Amino acid sequence: MEHADTVLVFFMYGLASFAMGLVVLVALRGAPGSPLADSLRSLAAFGLLHGAAQWILMSQLIKTGGVSVEGSVAMRGLYLLLSALSALALLRFGAQLAGSARLRWIRWAPWGLAAAWVLSVVLPQLVAPAVAAEVRSLPQRETCLECHWDASAAYVTASRGWLNGVDITSRYLLVLPGSLLAAIGMVRQGRKFAALGLPGLARETGGAAAAFVVSALVAGLVVPPGPYPPASVLNYATVTDRIGFAPQILWVVGAAALAVFVVRMLGILTIERDRQLQAAVTTERERIGREMHDGLAQALAYVGLRSSLAHELLERRDLHGAEDAIGSIGSAVQDAYRDVRASILELRSADVGPGGLWQCVTEYCEKFSLETGIDVRLELQGGEHGHWSPLVELQLIRIVQEALANVRRHSGARHARVRLERRGDACVLSISDDGRGFSFDGQTRRPGARFGLQTMRERAEGLGGELRIESTPGRGTVVTATVPHAFEAG
Repeated sequence: MEHADTVLVFFMYGLASFAMGLVVLVALRGAPGSPLADSLRSLAAFGLLHGAAQWILMSQLIKTGGVSVEGSVAMRGLYLLLSALSALALLRFGAQLAGSARLRWIRWAPWGLAAAWVLSVVLPQLVAPAVAAEVRSLPQRETCLECHWDASAAYVTASRGWLNGVDITSRYLLVLPGSLLAAIGMVRQGRKFAALGLPGLARETGGAAAAFVVSALVAGLVVPPGPYPPASVLNYATVTDRIGFAPQILWVVGAAALAVFVVRMLGILTIERDRQLQAAVTTERERIGREMHDGLAQALAYVGLRSSLAHELLERRDLHGAEDAIGSIGSAVQDAYRDVRASILELRSADVGPGGLWQCVTEYCEKFSLETGIDVRLELQGGEHGHWSPLVELQLIRIVQEALANVRRHSGARHARVRLERRGDACVLSISDDGRGFSFDGQTRRPGARFGLQTMRERAEGLGGELRIESTPGRGTVVTATVPHAFEAG
């Protein structure tokens, strides 16, 4: 192979991997939290790191005109580090997809294999003096293992023994199992897509699984020449002799195919986002229906009964009883009026608007205080300049509304506090009050309160988070929602 062709091979290989990682990373912006989205972040890291590693080798080839990487031990060490990190990310991706409740041990496989690889790097240093004489007896030059696949295996192995061994063991312990685990994970994900009635996406994941198998064979098993099997038998030189061209060309084909299948598979993120938005709309409809049933409908039924009673009392000329009945009607109407105004305020605040979540929560709490007379203190920390996921913004403002509605209806509180804090790419929302509190057994028997707590929990869990409720009779209530991946990248 010509030197220019060698540089082109590594450029295309790095480009395919890096482009795949970049496209996945961009597609994850605004994606709802889900196990698949979490695993794709690991795949994006693999693509970016692996592409960068290949471009490091390409830069060294350009410097030497494709002849060698003489004097580039540090750069080759950086290449090996990036390659190992990318393989670890691939292992994590496969473990996240292939893992299940019955196979939880798979999630620990990346760390176990990484530990084994680190030992393979360290242990040779303990016996380095034994091979120092052999290395010193060789010519003082370096050979590029990635492009001179026809070089003498003995020369390559002895002259770059330690770095060569690191490369070989990283292929066997990280790249090979990582590619196979990713293929298994893709097959499992394809079955899930098929069960959801998405045969097109199932085919794309099947193609990606096949590309990972190819990667396992040509990048995990075909390694630089080594003094021990299988590296002494199955390596760049022997494979080139067999197939007539450099195996690195197969790397490019496999990486390009993988990039195509993965990019086409990313349509699932849009489908997941649409489904979660539709679920949010359905939840809103159910919430409004429950509120109308528990509030306005019952208030109107009560007004109807008290009106009939007042009419009967007036017919019997019981003016005192009729006055009490009419007074209770007025109280019920006032309560219904406050509920309707609160519902209107919530609906007006459903659209987060251009000001973002921060401004929406601030305005809602101010209006809530004016409407109810409950003093609401607002604490916002760390997310003023973040790019919130739109679905997270919608669900968080709904949790604030539902929690404060419970404060208004049930707590008898005079003060409340809303705290929204950013922690990395996650956020923590807490709403507390100084009201009467409740016991969980007693509260869950009340239909309105039970639905309110259930709705908030469903909203948090729908974002991949959790909701925690702490309350003691006479000491108030604290509702805390924790949501991972609340912010978009960039």
